[in-house]
Amino acid sequence: MRVLVVGGSGLVGSHILAEAERRGHHVVGTYRSFVLPGLRRLDLDDEAATAAVLQEIRPDWVVHAAGWTWVDGCETDPARAMRENAAQPARLAELCGEIGARFVYFSTTYVFDGTAGPYRETDSPSPINVYSRSKLAGERGVLEATRGSALVPRIICVWGREAQQKNFAYQVMRAVGAGQTLKIPSDQEGNPTWAGDIAAWTLDLLEAGECGIWHLAGEGARMTREGWLCAILRGLEADADLATRISRWRYEAVPTSVLAQPAPRPLRVGAVTERIQSQFPRVARLPDDLSVLRQAR
Repeated sequence: MRVLVVGGSGLVGSHILAEAERRGHHVVGTYRSFVLPGLRRLDLDDEAATAAVLQEIRPDWVVHAAGWTWVDGCETDPARAMRENAAQPARLAELCGEIGARFVYFSTTYVFDGTAGPYRETDSPSPINVYSRSKLAGERGVLEATRGSALVPRIICVWGREAQQKNFAYQVMRAVGAGQTLKIPSDQEGNPTWAGDIAAWTLDLLEAGECGIWHLAGEGARMTREGWLCAILRGLEADADLATRISRWRYEAVPTSVLAQPAPRPLRVGAVTERIQSQFPRVARLPDDLSVLRQAR
């Protein structure tokens, strides 16, 4: 199978690339601004260049692991959010249809309002911020463009080895190492999910020819951000130097309202994973198993 991963330098995209290669597929990855060796540059704003790449590679599947995921940034620039999270992937899905390629669009459980989570695939979305609305528009645009044949995994609280080291596990590691107090929300819930598990499930679904919306997430749909942080600290205690620092380190857990962020946050957005586990059962990596991060240091 020939797989094109758009956004291959990001957290999810890089794990998709690695998993596809491990399974013996022919895979090509792209980046837009963060350069990684072996990837080719592609800006989805350039439709002619995008179409040329598709014609050259002739992929069986195109995985859209790009987009703008900065929630507060989206809130202050809704036009960019809608362009990168909705319009671009929908147009890319149309171009894929012209060459007979199937399409994957990564969404998020942030499409729910967070009042009644954890959520199933059949629950009705109700986004409460610009980022969430742009991702829901992306879901709908992609499914419309592909007449329902696209695969739309929803993910949440993703962590793992990452070249840019932006995810929450790295944030905690840096704060502990620098002895800096980290302020976290006390009332947000969601499944910490290793990007490698997302990649494995995605390839399972691709190889099985599945389509539609799937919730891909680890255990702990009701895990708070504080619970996740404490799991990370347990994992870091394997490092003798960090273990000493942890004993002296402090964090502050406060209600989301106190953080005064530009974008409102849905509080309980955990994912129910019965559907994926029933078809492709997998023991998900727990958030205290940080061996993949230590390998990258």
